[in-house]
Amino acid sequence: MLTSLLKMLIAHLIGDFVLQPKSWVEKRNTQIQYLFLHIAVHAGLLILFFINDLAGNWQNIVFLLSAHLAIDSLKIGLERNWRIKPIYLFTLDQALHFASIAAVFFFRSNGAWQQMMQQLQVDKLLVGIIALLLLVFAIPIGIRLFFSKWHKETDFNNKRKTTLFNAGTIIGIMERLMILGFVLLDMNEGIGFLLAAKSIFRFGDLTNARDTKFTEYVMIGTLLSFGLGMLVAFSLKQVLALL
Repeated sequence: MLTSLLKMLIAHLIGDFVLQPKSWVEKRNTQIQYLFLHIAVHAGLLILFFINDLAGNWQNIVFLLSAHLAIDSLKIGLERNWRIKPIYLFTLDQALHFASIAAVFFFRSNGAWQQMMQQLQVDKLLVGIIALLLLVFAIPIGIRLFFSKWHKETDFNNKRKTTLFNAGTIIGIMERLMILGFVLLDMNEGIGFLLAAKSIFRFGDLTNARDTKFTEYVMIGTLLSFGLGMLVAFSLKQVLALL
């Protein structure tokens, strides 16, 4: 049953963060077909993951798709009628999705703990995939939403445009993957070295810029990226130790 839980999590992460273009997110607020297209992607992923036992999992799939449609519809309604910060909506949306997956697991997990102990290697692989999806796809979206409230400032936005397109996102992904590697290899000192190296490279640019807001933006982004990267990495290490 643990394998089923991990498959549901991976299907959700791929459907929400890998196979959902930004244009779909923007258009589904006014064109409902994009919402149904998004649900269809999730349906395809769940069917693909459970293709070997659709007869035993079709109820789970129907429940998850119905819950996903309801949760995303709720999010769209809140976006239209309430001024809620994007990061709060994003957090609520994902929390409800994970809760629906957890509900399927706990309500249908007869003898699940015994089965868990028999599937160690596959489960370790699936847990690792979940960690990678969080580090590479989910966290960048969360960080972008966190900073969205400052992107409307003209001077600040002009400063951001002088950098390479998506360079910050790519750097963040690379540093989080390096943090994951350091943690799994028990080289925690490497995290400190990475943070120091990034600070040195950034120091000259920030000094020359003489822009307090931009300096604060970089510092907050760096600490947020490192903090979330360490959280996922150490959580993965603890989970792997239990499996």
